[in-house]
Amino acid sequence: MALTALYLLTLFSSVLKYGHMEVRQKAVVVLKPNWTKLFRGDTVSLRCTVPGEPSTDWEYIWYKNEEELNPYKLWSESNEYKNVGPVEDTDSAEYACLGMRKVDSVFSEISDAVVLTVSERPKAVILQRPDWLQIFSGETVTFRCDIPGELLTEWRYRWRKDGQKVKSDAAGETNIYRITAADQSHSGKYTCTGLRKSDFKFSLASDSVTLTVRERPRAMAILSPKDMEIFSGEAVLLRCHIEDGEAEEEWRYTWYKRGYVGHSQIGEEQELSLSPASEADSGDYTCRGTRKTDSQHSQTSPAIKLAVSALPKVSVSVKPGSPIFIGETVVLECGAASRSEWSYTWFKGSPQTGALPADRSSKGGDSLTISGATETDEDEYWCQGERVNSNTSSLMSDPVYLTVSDLPTSSLTAEPQNPVFSGEVVTLTCAIESHNDWEYRWYKGSSQSPVAQSDRYSRDGNSLVIQGAAESDQDHYWCQGEKNTRPTSSHISTYVYLSVTALPSATLTLQPPSPIFSGEIVTFTCAIQYLRDWTYKWYRRSSKDTVSQSARYSRTGNTLTIRGAAVSDEDQYWCQGERDTRPMVSQISHNVTLNVLEFKPKPRLTSNRSEQVYTGSSVTLTCEVDPSGATEWTFYWYRDSQNSDPVALTDTNAYTINFVKMSDEAPYFCNAGRGSPIYFTHYSNASWIKVTERPKAFVTLLSNWTRIFSGETISLQCDIQGTTDSDWDYIWYKNGYLNNPVNHEKEYRVTLVYGHRGDEYACIGRRRSELTYSEMSEPYSVSVFERPLAELSVPAQIWMHEGDSVTLRCEVTGSTEGWRFHWYRVDSAVKQTLVYSNGDSYTLVPVAVRHTGLYMCRAERGEPPYYTKNSKLQPVWVMGLSPPASVIVRPNRTQHFIYKSLSMSCETQGIPAGWRLRWFTDRGELTECPAGWRSVVGSTCTIVHPHTSDSGVYWCQSEAGLRSNPINVTFHDTEVILESPAHPVTEGDPLTLQCRYRKTPAKAEADIYKDGAPLQPTITGELTILAASKAHEGRYRCRHADRGESPDSWVTVRPRDTPTHTHLVVWLVVGLFVSLALVILLATLLYRYRGLFLQVGLFGWGRHSTNQQTRDDQNRPAGLEGEKSGFVPWHRGGARSGPSDVVYTDIELKEMRRKWYKVKERPPGGQLPPPTHGHKVSMLI
Repeated sequence: MALTALYLLTLFSSVLKYGHMEVRQKAVVVLKPNWTKLFRGDTVSLRCTVPGEPSTDWEYIWYKNEEELNPYKLWSESNEYKNVGPVEDTDSAEYACLGMRKVDSVFSEISDAVVLTVSERPKAVILQRPDWLQIFSGETVTFRCDIPGELLTEWRYRWRKDGQKVKSDAAGETNIYRITAADQSHSGKYTCTGLRKSDFKFSLASDSVTLTVRERPRAMAILSPKDMEIFSGEAVLLRCHIEDGEAEEEWRYTWYKRGYVGHSQIGEEQELSLSPASEADSGDYTCRGTRKTDSQHSQTSPAIKLAVSALPKVSVSVKPGSPIFIGETVVLECGAASRSEWSYTWFKGSPQTGALPADRSSKGGDSLTISGATETDEDEYWCQGERVNSNTSSLMSDPVYLTVSDLPTSSLTAEPQNPVFSGEVVTLTCAIESHNDWEYRWYKGSSQSPVAQSDRYSRDGNSLVIQGAAESDQDHYWCQGEKNTRPTSSHISTYVYLSVTALPSATLTLQPPSPIFSGEIVTFTCAIQYLRDWTYKWYRRSSKDTVSQSARYSRTGNTLTIRGAAVSDEDQYWCQGERDTRPMVSQISHNVTLNVLEFKPKPRLTSNRSEQVYTGSSVTLTCEVDPSGATEWTFYWYRDSQNSDPVALTDTNAYTINFVKMSDEAPYFCNAGRGSPIYFTHYSNASWIKVTERPKAFVTLLSNWTRIFSGETISLQCDIQGTTDSDWDYIWYKNGYLNNPVNHEKEYRVTLVYGHRGDEYACIGRRRSELTYSEMSEPYSVSVFERPLAELSVPAQIWMHEGDSVTLRCEVTGSTEGWRFHWYRVDSAVKQTLVYSNGDSYTLVPVAVRHTGLYMCRAERGEPPYYTKNSKLQPVWVMGLSPPASVIVRPNRTQHFIYKSLSMSCETQGIPAGWRLRWFTDRGELTECPAGWRSVVGSTCTIVHPHTSDSGVYWCQSEAGLRSNPINVTFHDTEVILESPAHPVTEGDPLTLQCRYRKTPAKAEADIYKDGAPLQPTITGELTILAASKAHEGRYRCRHADRGESPDSWVTVRPRDTPTHTHLVVWLVVGLFVSLALVILLATLLYRYRGLFLQVGLFGWGRHSTNQQTRDDQNRPAGLEGEKSGFVPWHRGGARSGPSDVVYTDIELKEMRRKWYKVKERPPGGQLPPPTHGHKVSMLI
């Protein structure tokens, strides 16, 4: 169809150009290379030529399957189409071309179609016969090469072996390659490739097939068991194996035994079994294989020798000889006169039922070892051999009797008896009841090695002497006798445990501990951990003798007291205990150092609060005595004066006053004392505690509004009465609980969530320099409301005419403080344009068609900004006198039945392409074609089965923001609707109203109502008003007696343009056809009325004055500067711009006769008009 239409177009253009038919050349498509059957990935060049014409004088268009390859693009000056390659399956098609001569725009005839077929490049397949993995030398092998899906005669074939071409005399035009009398040189990998005879294109190479040629295999006879003696009764297996990897099932086998006449055949299976074997089976054996497929023989195997012997008998020997002593190790050996490997079974008591104790005997090789023989081992023993890896057993041995005797016993004693104290001498004695010439071994603990001779351990005959026993000697001891003749050892003696106890330890303590102040009483105490009847000795480093009794040194029991300690008493002291029975002494105590200071100390009193103390807090006084090493002080605390009674006594040097009151303000003192009688220090200096009433915190809301919404961030500030901010940290609480995470800042920012009504926030100040707190603030209650919805209100009348004014207002329900408002025009479901900010109202004056659309607002306040919800979409519909585009409804009416097909399109007046239909419903949705509609082209929407939900307001909108007049289209599930015009009716034009039915009724009579009142009845259900006026504007409906009423439909009547406009148009039309004199006269008149501006939409549109545009720009809010106005003013040459130089003129062009031009290139002999983007341009002639 496309090619036919193009042909008619070219023919028609030639007639228009020259007025007669011209013989035209036919274009030709040339392929390079000239192949129409292509493989995927090939490249082909298509070139369009016009026979007998230079290619540079022409321009070309290409077609694929009768469709233009590059729609909407200009003609190409190149005659080559270069986009075919590398080709794909999608390039399979019919290709044709058309030429147009540049100089006169004459078309050639379209070329014949060239059919290109693109397919996958075939892959060759190679087959081998026979397909054995291995071929013997001298056999014949045949290879065959196939091209799947291709005829055999259309191809030549090429063969390769290991990547190299096969000699030409071995490969021909056929797909068969045969090798006769193959040898090992023919082994390798073979592939084949097809070469198509028609276009010399190769197929893909086949996968390789491996051919292996080898020499005739050799048979090998295998004996199992191998390399072993064979005894009568055992099983023997002979197996024939064909070497070099031949499959065993492909062969038959033959066995031969030498030693008989003619080498007698004795079997035809692969395995020859002799079970049980006898001595008569001894001899040499050979085998040979015969391949089942071609009866070819393998080589005969070398002979294998089989020797079968009688069963041997075993014998038993014993080491050492009888008698055997208890504990000795006995080895019984079993021997067989055979070179084979045997395992042995031992029997005790009886060859049939005897058994050996597994825990005291071990079998290894040909021997049985009895470790630590006992009387129960005395008995008769037999053995029998079992051949390894065989079930063959030897003959049973003769029995051997074993006699077992007991070892001599030994005993051990110790002197002195336990316990033994450190430093004492211990003697151990070992006695053996029988036999002589014993040597003695001594053992200690778990060691298996005898105790060695040393300075402290000495051996004397059967005694072991330990000098100066120590705790390391504490352990178990035993002994044993040894000698060179049997019995070589006695029994081990019983164990003797030697318990060694350390001497009692002495502990020395000093009271009070060092350092000691001059004049104090000092007491040393020596304590020994256990035993009684101790006497004590005292020592000091500066004297080698014990400390003697004197007036200042007194010894009582286990104490040594020094009265009135002086610097001369400084030294190291220790003690030791003595008694008359074992143990005679204790250990010496560790030394204790006595340090004596000459001065009497004065404490230093400090407070943890350097400044004022708030009531309710705590303060701690610390009394420090130097040196700090002096301990065991009792501290006395005084208030007001040193002579007053102590207010407290403490064992530590700290005194804390909790919950300080104003009455606690006073000077405080301390001193310390210890010992009996008490030794006191000096008094400390005074430390004052100054008390101040604790300040209170209070919470302040920093924002200027108190009504808070969900998601909004507020700032609360905590202040401390009468204090500076730099000295405090702050702790915040929410609903009585510590806020988490903890915030120590003065300002607390919180983002609130709807539903937290009545949350209470409080704070406490904490002083940084001291851990004191203010009183908690009163709770500050915050109520959170749901995020507000901005409400957009408009006048009741949202359908307006150009030049009217409208004011949109935005408010936040229940809140007026701090809001800033933003106004948006919603251009699509995803595009919103900010048109104005700040004020709560937005005024459009004067309104124009371009203001048609949907508007919404929202408000913000605070930092970071908090936004309300977007308001609902609010439409503003503006009706213009001459919009740049119109919505065309087919059928042309406002009301429609559901499920009846409908289409809408945008008809433009020479404005560039890019128009889209927009749709707005009562649900607040804004889309292009409604969901479920089928979009034919960008500016047309078609629906087959509309529903009531498709009702709404429709308008056209360009990419530049230009808009048509909106129309209201509704869909109804009723039996009757009212047919009324979708667009406003011009005053004076006829108005026709008609009742439409889903099914034609029997009677067509119906009533038509206007604004609820009935008009005259109609017989046909149709009413025509010959000249509509403003009075006919209103709401109409149709009522049928049987089918019911239609929905209401609003009819708009717009005023007709003034007569002045018509006269100007008439003068303009007449001026186009007058003579040159009239043109000069018209120029004179134009000079006289030099303020005249004409705006005519031949290729543009618009009819607006400069003043009107200026006023509109001045009232245009922020964000609309980028909109295109579409104004095309014509200015009078030399006229001065300004309001006084403007004449507002409307020109109406009357249709006289019309010629149509479809412009693709420049018209003959003229300049190109402005681009029309494919729209028809109507020129009045």
